[in-house]
Amino acid sequence: MEQVNTFRRNLVSKLIIFTITFSALYFVFDTYEVSYKNYRSMQTTLENRIEHSETLKKEITEYQVKIDNLNDPDKLDLILQEHGYGKDGEVLHKFDVPEAVTPLEETIGRERSKSAFELFVEYIIGTNNESQ
Repeated sequence: MEQVNTFRRNLVSKLIIFTITFSALYFVFDTYEVSYKNYRSMQTTLENRIEHSETLKKEITEYQVKIDNLNDPDKLDLILQEHGYGKDGEVLHKFDVPEAVTPLEETIGRERSKSAFELFVEYIIGTNNESQ
């Protein structure tokens, strides 16, 4: 009988140790699996964003080249022809940038002579400088 009791105690203690060990291993591997899945998804997201940023950088470079070509008169004809503003072999006219317009403040601040109508009205009203 004593051997049965000893066997039961050993069996119970072994079951408890097995249960604790199994639970710990399950917890560790389950946590590892979730962490690894999160790591893989974040790594995939990072790779996708890097590819997208490379694509955007290429587009920016292409647009910068197009902008630089707009400042080159020889390439400007080709660009205009691509957009339908001329035919092959046709020379498009180039215009110089016109001179800047005089600012309004400068125009208003200038001394100007009076028009004939203003002189006539002042003569009728009697507010011209000669009659006073």
